[in-house]
Amino acid sequence: MIKSIKINDSEMEYISFWTWKKVFVIIPWLSIKSVLTNENAIISSFSKFSNEFTIYLFDRLKDIPDNYNIKEMAEDTYAVMQSIWIKSCNIFWASQWWMIAQCIAINHPNFVEKMILWSTTYKIDTNSHNILSHRIELAKEYNISELINNFIDTIYCKETINQYWKEILQSYSEISNSEIQKFIKLTAPTLNFNVEKDLWRIKCETLIVASKNDKIFWRECAKTLSDKIQSQLYLYEEYGHAVYDEAPDFRDKMLHFLLN
Repeated sequence: MIKSIKINDSEMEYISFWTWKKVFVIIPWLSIKSVLTNENAIISSFSKFSNEFTIYLFDRLKDIPDNYNIKEMAEDTYAVMQSIWIKSCNIFWASQWWMIAQCIAINHPNFVEKMILWSTTYKIDTNSHNILSHRIELAKEYNISELINNFIDTIYCKETINQYWKEILQSYSEISNSEIQKFIKLTAPTLNFNVEKDLWRIKCETLIVASKNDKIFWRECAKTLSDKIQSQLYLYEEYGHAVYDEAPDFRDKMLHFLLN
């Protein structure tokens, strides 16, 4: 069941499932549609965690203010977690929202026990800036078909696209104007993200996972980040940006890291 917390003249929705002492927080990837609508699929995908963790999955604010930046997103997410009495947690941050993860780990180092970063970097380079900027332009033009094709092409490897094309397209069906406007407001602040000078403040153990065929954040970015913080690095050879969905052993690696 989707729950909601009021914050800063808006509200943030989240779901939670299972009830154990250890807390595992998921911040979903940057997408056009909210992943909270796929609650059953999310619960099923984390079934291996059911005897170890209480899991929370947080969305962004329902109403995004103008000029809303990454640090503000991080602080709002942290405030919501505090308001429901999460005192410390393990965190999995997916794709672009490792930005929020790193900001929370930097500004609240005692709050994060362990952190998992998937398809990540610590700053936006020219390649990722161009991809994200192009998405914003397509969204502003309301070129939904091309925007969806851009997502699919840059996120998934060819094998996944060939096998699950219809299912992927279905997940992007019936996109509203309000969803597009929210997507633009959430994507724009990512273009100039850079926390390189603050990485030394991250104290938690971190698992960094990257893949050879990631078209958005090249795995060299993950290697460089791993050298700068206390971390374990795992590199896949055969998957794309969405290695979380594509690698069958991804969740096993997550669970092993969290429990050891």
